[in-house]
Amino acid sequence: MVLLVALVAAGLTVLGIVGVRMLRTTGLEDVEASIRTTQAGGRRLGFGAFLDAMGSRFLGTTMRIYGPARLRRLEETIRRAGRPDGLTLTLYLRRQAAFVVIGLVVLVVFTIIGQFLFGLAVFVLLAAWMRLWLLGAGNKRQAQIDDELPDFLDVLGVTVTAGLGFRQAVERVCEFHTGPLAEEMRTCLQEMSVGVTRRQAFVALRDRTRSEGVGAFVTALLQAEELGVPLSSALEDIAGDVRKEHAQRVRQAAAKAGPKVSLVVTMTIVPGTLLLIGSAIVLANMDVLGDLF
Repeated sequence: MVLLVALVAAGLTVLGIVGVRMLRTTGLEDVEASIRTTQAGGRRLGFGAFLDAMGSRFLGTTMRIYGPARLRRLEETIRRAGRPDGLTLTLYLRRQAAFVVIGLVVLVVFTIIGQFLFGLAVFVLLAAWMRLWLLGAGNKRQAQIDDELPDFLDVLGVTVTAGLGFRQAVERVCEFHTGPLAEEMRTCLQEMSVGVTRRQAFVALRDRTRSEGVGAFVTALLQAEELGVPLSSALEDIAGDVRKEHAQRVRQAAAKAGPKVSLVVTMTIVPGTLLLIGSAIVLANMDVLGDLF
């Protein structure tokens, strides 16, 4: 009952905030925003637009709290995650501020009704939600890069063996790949087209992805370039090493899955089995237990 009252109070608070905002506007702002989104190609509206509108009021304060150094690190994290859903630094800060404000409102409401710990847990979850989502997107993208790298290198090696130069071969392979690894390779090509050296471009690729497979590929590629090893044979060796490392990571993940499966079995099957055994014992001895009670 207390939880139901708390949820109703939180809902009324959010509705009150929306109502105050509607009373303070003329409605022309929404028309202008709809025109801008139509011209920009149709940005999604809904809860995300509500978060952006709320967080924009606290954008300056949020940027001052983060500071220049943390903002640079945050920009690198967003870039490493591949800018999921078109995420930018400003958009991230707006939504982060909106989630914090909503969390504070929920915390105040639950504190008033005597559920401070529950409200604090909800506040911490909302405050950390954007960071957790961004880290999850980055880890998922890094896993996709690791999975795509062996096949990408195999095709690249065949293309170089066919007679194309390294840069032309990378362009050719990227035409038939649409994953995050191809996007990073296109970024390298764009950097080289504006004057960045191959070493600098691929070192930047290694720093952006933070992938062990990509790091091994870049290191071996640069060493082969320095030592004068033929590129086709170097790519073949690199692809073999990357496949071995990928297989080793898969074996490690499989080994880590054993304890997790045991934990799930312990937390789900064992209590149910004990409950069935206990129920059977009680039912079989109802006469004896009836005499005792």
